Amino acid sequence: MRISLRLKTVIMIFIFTAVLCVASIIGTNIALTSIIRQQFIDKAESLANAMTEIIDKNQVRHVRDEVMQIYNRTEEKVSNEEWGSEEHTAYVNLYSDILTMDDFILLQNWLRAIQDQGRFEYIYIMVPDNDNARMIYVVDASYDEEMCMPGSFDLFTENDYAVLEHPMDGLPVDIVETENYGWTVALGKPIVDENGQILGYFCADSSMTKITKIKNDYLLIIAAILVGFAVLTGILGVVLVDRFVIRPVNILSKASIEYCSEDNKNERHKFRDLQIHSRDEIGDLSTSMVQMEKDINDHVATLIKTANELIEAREKEEELMKAANVDALTQVRNKRAFVSAEEELDRRIKAGPVRFGVVVVDMNNLKTINDTYGHEKGDEAIRDLCGIICSTFMHSPVFRIGGDEFVVVLEKSDLDNREALIGEFYEAVAREEKKKSWRGMSAALGCRVYDPDTDNNFMDVFKAADAEMYRTKVRMKGSAAR
Repeated sequence: MRISLRLKTVIMIFIFTAVLCVASIIGTNIALTSIIRQQFIDKAESLANAMTEIIDKNQVRHVRDEVMQIYNRTEEKVSNEEWGSEEHTAYVNLYSDILTMDDFILLQNWLRAIQDQGRFEYIYIMVPDNDNARMIYVVDASYDEEMCMPGSFDLFTENDYAVLEHPMDGLPVDIVETENYGWTVALGKPIVDENGQILGYFCADSSMTKITKIKNDYLLIIAAILVGFAVLTGILGVVLVDRFVIRPVNILSKASIEYCSEDNKNERHKFRDLQIHSRDEIGDLSTSMVQMEKDINDHVATLIKTANELIEAREKEEELMKAANVDALTQVRNKRAFVSAEEELDRRIKAGPVRFGVVVVDMNNLKTINDTYGHEKGDEAIRDLCGIICSTFMHSPVFRIGGDEFVVVLEKSDLDNREALIGEFYEAVAREEKKKSWRGMSAALGCRVYDPDTDNNFMDVFKAADAEMYRTKVRMKGSAAR
């Protein structure tokens, strides 16, 4: 399929601008995500640090101690992984009295007030059980069934192990994707009392869904701007390429196509007349074409002269070949052509399976006709017999190999219908003789089909056909004598 230079240019510019747009959008997304992520983390840490400073630490200490007393004396503990099971329900019910403590209620309401302002999605206070790698809930600001009961616990995540080595640093920032709130920043800051002791960890989960949506909206706007810029750039690029590249190339291409179609002049100045003088590769190409045109004009005369000489030589050669291979009297192939045909059939016999047959025809009474009526009548009789042979075996080559002897190499349908054709041949000879019965012309015919089991070459087939012809001639003379 042919693709024009203009289309290739459009595709190239489109691919380039598309790659540039995609790269710009990806780069912008990475940059915005990084900036938003860091700013969100900084803001969440600032808010969490502020909460740990203003929270009532006595309330935290009191509620924590009550929770840990029940936790430490309970032997069968059930983690939140079994939430909703009878065992888990029975376990968390051990802490139900804590829900009625004044300090718990005050602390939970304070946390809920902060959570309801929308600064955090979840707020809760946890205490680590370092020996068993568990994080125990003390207070959870969630409502109803989402609330984790005091004393319930989760197993350490990979992020939670950081409190073992650096407890004062708190729980490291962890950005996770939640089912209900999308991307969420989770962190925990230590609640430290006046003695520098860690009472627990103020944990907060902040949703980044809104800010991520805003970022995506900005990305869509940026993408639309980039696409518009890419379209304008592509159009401008196509126009410039069309003006300075495609048009000059089309002019040269049109001149090349029309170079030899306008007239029969031997000398042309098509490219010289274009007058393209741009100072770039197109101009260099035009200069080269003009020089090429000049060189062509210089060589055309020599080529025409040589061609005329070759044509004359070829015509003479064809005339000589025709004279060498055509019988002058009958205009069929002669003995020289017969030898060439023999060599060709021998090569075919050696190469593989081949089908052919040989018919040998010899005129009777030629000497009598010549002696009685003259050689002109004898030549006439030969031509008449040749005409009958050619009209009978129309799809096979005919050779005159002697004065009155002809050979037919049977091929195609002539080979398949040889018996019927031989009969037609004798009938045609008889009809011809009735027209000129005074000269007494007749002919004998012998036929042999190539048999790979008995015939080694063409001459074997020819000799067999020739022998058959002589047997026929003898029978014909015997019948005439009676």
